Amino acid sequence: MSTLLVALVLLPVAVALVVGLIALLARPLVAPAMGGFERARFRRCLARAARAEARLKTEHLPAALNELEAAFCLITVRADPRLPELIARHHTALLSRLLTVADELPQHGVRLLALAKVDRLLERRREMQRAYLQLQTRPLRDARRLQLERELHRNARASRAAVRELVADLQLLSGRKVAYQ
Repeated sequence: MSTLLVALVLLPVAVALVVGLIALLARPLVAPAMGGFERARFRRCLARAARAEARLKTEHLPAALNELEAAFCLITVRADPRLPELIARHHTALLSRLLTVADELPQHGVRLLALAKVDRLLERRREMQRAYLQLQTRPLRDARRLQLERELHRNARASRAAVRELVADLQLLSGRKVAYQ
């Protein structure tokens, strides 16, 4: 009887200790896996940009614009502190390529306002991502960290919509026929 009581008392303590140890060990073990997952998603975006470039060389503009739109990497980086800078450079290259495509169109009527909007949203995203990574040492339920996660999510939606708008402008202008007098 006394052995049963001791077992009933020690069992929850042992379970709590095991769960606590797993929680302490899980974070360092999960971070490299999460970093690998984030890098893989970024590599997929780089591959899409390369496909877009190949389609531009074959002068298949609508498919290239769709690939450029999908090449934007709007993930929230949680593990790899070097990745946000690489993503920012990638976005700069994509915007530059979209600007080049706009310049090559027969009509130069692309609203540069759409390009500026995308650039502004991506720059804000870069700042928020930098702040988010600085808060990595804080607990998962820290108020500022949660707020930044929500803002990054809203920014991703707004950025994706702005990129979609820019690409739609380019597709519309590329589909128009130029009338010469």
